[in-house]
Amino acid sequence: MLKAPLPQSLKAEAEWLPELFSQGMPDQHAESVIFWTIALVPLWWILGIQIMVYPLVGGYLLLRSWYRPQPVPLLVGWHLWCGYIVAWLVSLLINLALGVAEVGRSLTALGAILGVWVLTVAVWYAVRRLRVRFQVVVRAACIVGLCQLIAVVIGEGYLRLTGSLLETRSLVTIVWPSIPARVFFEAQLYGLDRIAWEVDPVLVPRLKSFYYWSPLAGTMSLILSQIALTEESRFWRWVGLIGAVLTLRFSAARMAQLAFGAATLISLWFGSRWGRRIMNWLAIPLAATSPFLIGGFTWYLFNYRRDSFTLRQEMYREAFEAFLDSPFFGYGAQGHSRITHHPLGSHSQVLSSLYQTGAIGSTLLILAWLAIAVALVNWVLKHPHLSPCLGAWVGLTFVMLTEEYHAASVTAFTLSAWLGCAWNWGEQAIRRQWLPPWWQEPPFPWQQRV
Repeated sequence: MLKAPLPQSLKAEAEWLPELFSQGMPDQHAESVIFWTIALVPLWWILGIQIMVYPLVGGYLLLRSWYRPQPVPLLVGWHLWCGYIVAWLVSLLINLALGVAEVGRSLTALGAILGVWVLTVAVWYAVRRLRVRFQVVVRAACIVGLCQLIAVVIGEGYLRLTGSLLETRSLVTIVWPSIPARVFFEAQLYGLDRIAWEVDPVLVPRLKSFYYWSPLAGTMSLILSQIALTEESRFWRWVGLIGAVLTLRFSAARMAQLAFGAATLISLWFGSRWGRRIMNWLAIPLAATSPFLIGGFTWYLFNYRRDSFTLRQEMYREAFEAFLDSPFFGYGAQGHSRITHHPLGSHSQVLSSLYQTGAIGSTLLILAWLAIAVALVNWVLKHPHLSPCLGAWVGLTFVMLTEEYHAASVTAFTLSAWLGCAWNWGEQAIRRQWLPPWWQEPPFPWQQRV
């Protein structure tokens, strides 16, 4: 930073440079909104308003971005993504008109469409147009990772010392105990999961952290772990990563744990020469021990909570048979299962899309998913530092086999904001090369004085 007055030549530059670069400068207010919206996940959780915060903030950011000059182009994948949304809405309207879809479940489906699927592309676009910097989302996510680490330490410590679960309640459920769809407004660190369903069921504590249910805690932690890998500060990188990994461990989200391994391998392979070398060195030992590793993980994946896996198989079979009866447009919303209390067409994004949107919507979603993956590969090849973005997308693909993307807006908001910032990072890196030495970037939200 220059302490002395600027020379006349630099003063002249200082008059036109701000105007020249203003279009590429980040919107600092938007950065603060995004940073605190993500970093304060535990606050929204204990208040019980998490389900409302992210769609509202996403809508505000999109509206604010419209006042910024120079629109940014949408990726082909996002155009296809919007096509999937349209196909889903058409299916919903058709089935409502025919009386096939229930009004209550249709409203739930509409909430998922607007609160997650539309939110994803809206936040990506808004973040791009507002020129939000990459480190804003990364640091906020690492703060969430630290909070998850604290929650694990307190929750597991209390469980070990007392043998009971730490009871927590949200403000909303205290004020309104009988609120509909209560699961979305609760603030419980743990749930109880059945290990056996037929004889002598065993209830095992399962961490939910700051999310609606344990699998979602696993999915969110998968994403947080990859975001933490891109943090520049060693302290924040490690606390964010440890908090995410421990939450993965105690949430017992099996597919998310598998996805974490795949995502980390992708991140190391594309992002680090040492990572590729280590993976090459380990190739032979891993190949030699692969039968034992595969056998052990297969047992864990399919035999741990075996009845849960069996129940999922029956749900998937029932959903697929129903899809064959309405193969083109699906049913618009989830239905009633004959074998379980879970909604028909749930617990797998693949089956959910087939059941609710039919072959037309599912095809559009698959094409959108692949197109975004291809765009990420091309971007990561240009900017290896961003390889965890590709890792997170690959990991999320694994998770979608047994979970649904429209389960929570917090996941959609954080992931789409991070991916949007990844595209901004490459453009801003080029822009910085043309800035004069005395030019200073505006402070980050955590550096600003209140």
